[in-house]
Amino acid sequence: MANLQDKQGTATAKIPPKSPKEKGISFGVKMWIFFMVAFGVLGYSTTLSILFGVVGGVAAGLIYAWWHITDIPEQTPASEAQKTLLYVAEQRSKIKANSKFKK
Repeated sequence: MANLQDKQGTATAKIPPKSPKEKGISFGVKMWIFFMVAFGVLGYSTTLSILFGVVGGVAAGLIYAWWHITDIPEQTPASEAQKTLLYVAEQRSKIKANSKFKK
């Protein structure tokens, strides 16, 4: 019986944290309802209240999700443009070092 309780306890403890995207969606839905009710109280028609609520909810959800991103993007290797610039710089230094091209 104790083993069953231990398994149940560890199963609930392994819930992964919500991603910023999931948090943004839930916050956006809450803000949609808030804006919809607020515009309804202000006297807007039902259609406009829903429409403005959706716009406000999407905007608030995107801002919330962006604000809570904690992942730092990995450094990518040098791009082709950087490699090309390095190649050009090396060629210029070789040309400058060569005495034939000096004025």
